[in-house]
Amino acid sequence: MIAIAADSVSDMAALQAKLPGITLLTDLDLGAATAWGVREAGAESPSPGTFVVRREGVVTWRRLDEPSGDWPTYPELAAALQGGGT
Repeated sequence: MIAIAADSVSDMAALQAKLPGITLLTDLDLGAATAWGVREAGAESPSPGTFVVRREGVVTWRRLDEPSGDWPTYPELAAALQGGGT
């Protein structure tokens, strides 16, 4: 599992110590956020987005939220990871 955020390297390193099962990457220039369509032109920070991507590179589930939106629940993610998401 990989998570990408626009947070600083030091913030991500601190969080990595708390989440050893997830690879955390930083996207300071927002290139990844722009490529994935979760950054509106001119916005300082991306909107929340969660994607399930299979090893073959196919996106099988996604949830895009407003900046103040809720993150997916654990049951939603579990269903998406098991192939039951929409």
